[in-house]
Amino acid sequence: MPSVKRRPSEAKTAGRSNPARAAQVKAAVSAVPEPWGRTRLLALCLLSFLLSLPLFAPWSFWPFGYVVFVPWLIALGTATSARWAYFDSYLLGAAFFLFHFRWLIETTLEGYVAASLLYLALAFPLAAWPIRHLYRTWRIRLTIAFPVVWTAVEIARTYNPLGFPWFFLGHSQIRALPMVQIADLAGVYGVTFVVAAVNGLFADLALRYVRVFKSPVPVDGTPGTPTESARRPRPGMATCVALTGVLLVATFGYGQYRLSQETMSDGPVVAVLQGDFLLKADINDPGAASDEVKEQTYLDLMSQALAERPDVDLVVLPETPWFMYLNREFREHRPRMAFWHKRWTAITQETGKSVLVGAMSEEPQPKGTYPPQHRYNSAFLYTPGEPEPQRYDKVHLVPFGEYVPFRYSRYFHFIYRFFAFGPWNPWGKDGYEYSLTPGREFTVMNLPQSTSGQNGRFGVTICYEDVIPRIFRKFVYDHRDGKRLDFMLNISNDGWFGHGTQQAQHLVNCAFRAIENRVGVARAVNTGISGFIDPDGRWRDLVQDPGRPLHAGKAGYSVARMRLDSRTALYSRWGDSFGAVCAALTLAAMADGIRRSVQNRRARRKSAASKPG
Repeated sequence: MPSVKRRPSEAKTAGRSNPARAAQVKAAVSAVPEPWGRTRLLALCLLSFLLSLPLFAPWSFWPFGYVVFVPWLIALGTATSARWAYFDSYLLGAAFFLFHFRWLIETTLEGYVAASLLYLALAFPLAAWPIRHLYRTWRIRLTIAFPVVWTAVEIARTYNPLGFPWFFLGHSQIRALPMVQIADLAGVYGVTFVVAAVNGLFADLALRYVRVFKSPVPVDGTPGTPTESARRPRPGMATCVALTGVLLVATFGYGQYRLSQETMSDGPVVAVLQGDFLLKADINDPGAASDEVKEQTYLDLMSQALAERPDVDLVVLPETPWFMYLNREFREHRPRMAFWHKRWTAITQETGKSVLVGAMSEEPQPKGTYPPQHRYNSAFLYTPGEPEPQRYDKVHLVPFGEYVPFRYSRYFHFIYRFFAFGPWNPWGKDGYEYSLTPGREFTVMNLPQSTSGQNGRFGVTICYEDVIPRIFRKFVYDHRDGKRLDFMLNISNDGWFGHGTQQAQHLVNCAFRAIENRVGVARAVNTGISGFIDPDGRWRDLVQDPGRPLHAGKAGYSVARMRLDSRTALYSRWGDSFGAVCAALTLAAMADGIRRSVQNRRARRKSAASKPG
């Protein structure tokens, strides 16, 4: 075996208490060659990054999901320096998100770099710490440690003020439909757990042939030392193989059972409209299409859809297809701006069809208050014969895209101004205050005159609300009333991100929400991808060019009948309980790691203080 740089850390630790024993340990350590050098550890992390390249939509090459992190796990298990293990993990995370998150460059280069390097990349070293602690100190195999910790990290990426539940390991499996049906039990986190367990098993099998620990002789009796860890036996590999095999078979079998159930029925006929208008943060962009062009495009698409399918019950336009305010409070304050409200009312009366459209809402506030008005990102449902539309105000706003933290805090308002109007924030240029106000209620709308013979109940997620599992779930299920709607809509404006991979990845996220809650979804999205998702996660009737992979950049429409599912998913009832258990176990591991570190540090100081001279 080639010689590599050795790190006699055990000898240094022992030398503080017993020089003779330190010499003994040093000699023994020198006799055991370190299996992996610095370059090889970096190469393993690079291999994990390369395996991740086709992992997510539009490619979704799901077999790589079961091995993508195996090289990284081998690096964590073989690295004798924790600092280098964490640094290499950070480099892997930086490369991972810089590549997959590259579609944000279309909107803000500075935000893309900051989000990738200062926030998202930290997920990898954050996971590396408890993984190494469980593997090296507690002797728990990666087959068990990795899925628990990685699931917890994905939960942490969701439940925080900058929540970004994108690029989850489970997302890679969307084309393996039987394997993702367990999302109705534990959410996308359940799929992540299964795939991560297979990664951990392969890493354990590989590590059987690599000498990891260099603790050939007892060092001392301090808890957590390599000697104590080496004495604790690991679970047998046969047990890990058996457990993982049972988990895979059970997951596949459950998925096949769910896909074979006949629980769906026909619902209302819905038409979704898709324009193709790229957007820039600069409202004066000379290349942007005018509101008049957008209006005419969508009205023409509506006419074509209704001419093709006279049985349409509901026409759905994207989030803010063009700039307009529709709420009653705004119209009362500015009567001359009521044109589009009158137009939509007339259209529903003339066609006899309901129309759902995304628009802005503005509610003036009393003089002297801050802000002078509350503005909302809203969805309005116009129905024939009704003078006022039903309205939903977006609850979960996108940080920095729709609001800046600390807007309403008198103590932190200077931080708000720093983030809102800095050169790195394209929306706050020239001192424009763009922040919106979040809505307060998960509104369920009622669709009358449905050809399905019953009124249709549905909720509307706006923009990225459909990628937040807990937000989507709150529309579908109420602990008092149970499943409270028949289907869901998603309206979004993904024209901010060019014609890249974002649109396909957004579709995949939404498909998981359909499985998790067993509810059909219709999507109307500017630039795409619009269409229909069934309660089992299958998408169909997409606004796409035939024969091409999932892609953005097409104007058109699609008309189809919604599929209604009578099942109420366990995930709808219990939410992220499974992920919370993984998070609790990971936090316990991290707390134990801190305790042991403090304990060992005190022992070393005590030993040094008692040393003669």
